[in-house]
Amino acid sequence: MMDSLLSENLCVGNIAVMSGIRPAGRTVNSGADGRKSNGLLYIWSGAASFRDEHARTVTVTDRELLFLPKHKKYRMEYTAPATTFVLVNFDAFSKSGDDLILSDDIALLAKDDEFNRIARIMTGFELCGASKSVSSALRKKELLYKLLGAAYASGMSVEAGSGKPSQIFEGVRLLVETYLENLPISRYAEASHISINSFRSLFHKQYGMTPLQYRNHLRIERARELLSDGSYTVIETAYASGFENIGYFCRFYKRVTGETPSQTKNKRTPSE
Repeated sequence: MMDSLLSENLCVGNIAVMSGIRPAGRTVNSGADGRKSNGLLYIWSGAASFRDEHARTVTVTDRELLFLPKHKKYRMEYTAPATTFVLVNFDAFSKSGDDLILSDDIALLAKDDEFNRIARIMTGFELCGASKSVSSALRKKELLYKLLGAAYASGMSVEAGSGKPSQIFEGVRLLVETYLENLPISRYAEASHISINSFRSLFHKQYGMTPLQYRNHLRIERARELLSDGSYTVIETAYASGFENIGYFCRFYKRVTGETPSQTKNKRTPSE
């Protein structure tokens, strides 16, 4: 499958994003004709088990990325008390328009690494998943190529048993899941069961910035999507993205993106 992912002939389209929380025992059947599209399933926390028509079983759990082939028939069951997930459905085809077969079987692609590369991409999908603007459609394509690339670059097969979570993983996950809230750093440290100073130090070592700077970068990503969509003013975008100081928002936005919020908003085309 990885050779196919690297092919220059690979094009993607019809990207749809679904996310949520499911209780234990909830089941999903792919239907008589199998899946209607390819799928990439990322589990934030929890677990799900897939059993295909040949009685092969694959289980996906915390921070793992699973590939679901188009037309594959299976029965899926959530097996943890609560499973939080993001599912990206998409079609894969060649430049000539023919369907590409990425894999015949359900397969674990990777476990997220200590830098949470896959988690950060999935957060991007969630931020732009509901928007139907042209810019969001292009953004989802960009993210999908990044996701496939990250799965390959990680080189961590779950079946091979690699991919030990970092010491601050739980705190980082809390930060990503609540980035619009002004939680104190102590909450992230508590989630990781370490001191505030240790959390700050380890976070900066892994990400090259402070936890609050990282949180602001997530907020800027959301702001960029809202501005590109065109439904919000700059002030509304700042508040909707967790910034209370408009001046700071504008300065930080330009430092991160290289343009002002107004410039991003004005780049929208009439077709959007």
